[in-house]
Amino acid sequence: EGLSPGTEVLIAEMGTFKKGEIADLCSWIPPEISVITSIGPVHLERFGSEDEIVEAKSEITRDASVVVLNADNHHLNSLSRRLSAEGKTLWMVSGNDMNADVAVRDDDEGNLVIYVGQKRLCAMPFLDVSRTNIAAAVAVSLVLGVPESSIAERLVTLPVAKNRLNVSVNPAGITVLDDTYNSNPAGSRLALGALERRKTVSSRAVVVTPGMIELGKKQFEENSFFGRAAARIATDIVIVGYTNRRALLKGIENANGEGFNPNVVLTKSRKQAVKWVKEHLVSGDSVLYENDLPDHFL
Repeated sequence: EGLSPGTEVLIAEMGTFKKGEIADLCSWIPPEISVITSIGPVHLERFGSEDEIVEAKSEITRDASVVVLNADNHHLNSLSRRLSAEGKTLWMVSGNDMNADVAVRDDDEGNLVIYVGQKRLCAMPFLDVSRTNIAAAVAVSLVLGVPESSIAERLVTLPVAKNRLNVSVNPAGITVLDDTYNSNPAGSRLALGALERRKTVSSRAVVVTPGMIELGKKQFEENSFFGRAAARIATDIVIVGYTNRRALLKGIENANGEGFNPNVVLTKSRKQAVKWVKEHLVSGDSVLYENDLPDHFL
């Protein structure tokens, strides 16, 4: 309804809670180019296994002429072999592998460098975003016929989506990493890396989180892993609510045994957590807000 005459490109994000839903969406928005950025344990409680998630998400590829996949994800590597056998045109993208059609890697000067077919396309300022998402966007642009020069020009000023690891400095001089849109194991690792890069010997690095949800039978394990990883980086961990408290504390306890001993603060709500941050952090400190759940999840 919002499309105007002359619209040439529509980007439609499709999600699913069960098999068949993406197929239904594709029946009235048939994609010419399909992109799958990742497969992980999110919504595992609904699907039962990651293989079932692959089957559900791969519905988006059935009628597409071109498919862009994340080569760094082993599930999607397996899917690529099946789609290749079906005769699909594939673009494999990576945040590390130079053998991918499009790769995005760090250089020694603090930039991200984009390679197409192992040939350097351009460099862009470092961003705390998924390298494979950038690579996928470049691949789609190339498929659409966008000139490489235009892609390079736009990458220099690439914006970051709201609440998806936005980095800002507030009036008090505190660096705020806002990753509250949602959280999953891969995204949380990226966010912790962003916090670690801003940590100094004399400053505090704080993680505020209720943990991750909708991970099915892996929820305790994944939150425990996250708590352990956070404890290796943060000076303080503020746990919001009760849903994942035990799992996060278990992970922090494991990190304690490795010599990492962050201060742990337990709060009932995000409001209390934010109040603690305002009362204890000063200019030069950093805080990562990882996920933000409705009250009924806390």
